[in-house]
Amino acid sequence: MSSGWRAYWSYWLLITVSLVLFVKLSPFLPEKWERIMLPEMEEPAMPSGSQTLITIKIPPPIRREQKSSKKQTTEEIEKDTSTSSERILLIGDSMIEWLCRRLASWCKAQGYQLYTVIWPSSGIMWWGRSDTLRRFIEAHRPTYILISLGSNELLVPGVKTLEPYLERIFEQVGDIPVVWIGPPAWTKDKGLIRMLKERMGPGRYLSSERLIMERASDGAHPIPSEAYRWADTLVSYLRDSALYPLAFSQSPPPQLTTIPHRTYLLKPHAP
Repeated sequence: MSSGWRAYWSYWLLITVSLVLFVKLSPFLPEKWERIMLPEMEEPAMPSGSQTLITIKIPPPIRREQKSSKKQTTEEIEKDTSTSSERILLIGDSMIEWLCRRLASWCKAQGYQLYTVIWPSSGIMWWGRSDTLRRFIEAHRPTYILISLGSNELLVPGVKTLEPYLERIFEQVGDIPVVWIGPPAWTKDKGLIRMLKERMGPGRYLSSERLIMERASDGAHPIPSEAYRWADTLVSYLRDSALYPLAFSQSPPPQLTTIPHRTYLLKPHAP
């Protein structure tokens, strides 16, 4: 039994002595033993001449093709382009009441016609369940459509239920260029804004939820001056960032507000 204990303590004594010797002798070890030596690699040679530049090619904006039932000569095309006028259809809920007046001023200065349909208390479901949009498209043959819906559906918990109605809206729009004006949210939504952004894609959705606006007494609708600023933001987006851009001047229109070419105020009830 005693021989077993002696072997055990001899083992630990050997380990202890080895550690002490290592600590005491480490300052005298060769320097190359103190670090890991990595294999040397040659630095890749740079091409001769000046600095290498990376060129990024940005594609031009996508333009709408002019559709015509007959072939036109060069002179006829130039004449049509110089005298052409966009017919813009703006539909939405009561949020666009003051926005449309400022937008109409921009359109008038540019020579565009603006048709506005205001349906108070409406939302994606109302427009998707009816053929109201199709009837206005047939009546005015717009070349561009602006949609401002969603403010009355910010708190809908199951936004997936709105997708069929959203698709029905786009069936009525067809191949007409369209931009969705995001709701100027006054509260946190339940996923509606994300769904709209994903569905519309880049260049077809104006985010309005980040705009800081002074609200009316109801806490939701922007006051007129803030709605005018909202319209100016929309014009900048349509001119500089939209997938199908609209030509607008950089300078503000001479008139602060203008009555749209035609405005329709629908009764606030479900279809």
